[in-house]
Amino acid sequence: MTPADIQKLFALSGQRAVVTGASRGIGARAAQVLDAAGASVALIARSEPDLRDVAATLTNEPLVIVADLGDRSFAARVAGQLEGAWESVDILVNNAGLARPKASLHLTLNDWDNILDINLRAAFSLCQLVGGGMLRRQYGRIINVASVLGLIGDAWAAPYAASKSGLVGLTRSLGVEWASAGVTVNALCPGWIETDMVTDLQKNAEFDTRVTRRTPVHRWGRVEDLDAALLLLASPNSAFLTGQTIVVDGGLTAGW
Repeated sequence: MTPADIQKLFALSGQRAVVTGASRGIGARAAQVLDAAGASVALIARSEPDLRDVAATLTNEPLVIVADLGDRSFAARVAGQLEGAWESVDILVNNAGLARPKASLHLTLNDWDNILDINLRAAFSLCQLVGGGMLRRQYGRIINVASVLGLIGDAWAAPYAASKSGLVGLTRSLGVEWASAGVTVNALCPGWIETDMVTDLQKNAEFDTRVTRRTPVHRWGRVEDLDAALLLLASPNSAFLTGQTIVVDGGLTAGW
């Protein structure tokens, strides 16, 4: 195998990718990585200014879609915009997520519904939305961004952990159901990653120490730590990898 062959392993030229929660953090980085690999990217999130900022960092002309994934009617609007711009979708990254740390006894059903709607229901809706086309074309790569809290759980995170566990289960089921049609479905499970979502937690000295002590590499993860796993799961060469959960957590769950 030559160096050129190695480079081609992760080339995504001509591919079209949808990334949710693309306005910041892991989603923004995922969009940039897929763009750098040659894909055209549709960015989906609630904040148009933030999406425009991310779009300005991309090389290929992106598609910007402003949508609140917590609104149960969002899928029809997203479908219309995708169909109006693209013939097909090759890669879907379900990254949008909501966390609302709160003691379980103080959670409201509205809290529960909001988190489950964005983290799990919206992901399934988008899998349905693009999955039909992928199945017809006998090709597709779906990457569901879950979390280590969907594997090990933690205090003050009941709906978040439940939604991420559900996303792992959804991944396994769709991975089995769609494998014979050339559509792979995998979950990417990050550990504690430095993003805007956890800024307040990082500022808490006790929590910061807890994370770094429990993580065998003794640091928080960075969004770029997910690049290689993302490219692997998005690649045409990952055809024999489906229904799996790829954990990128600095060894956290291995030593739990």
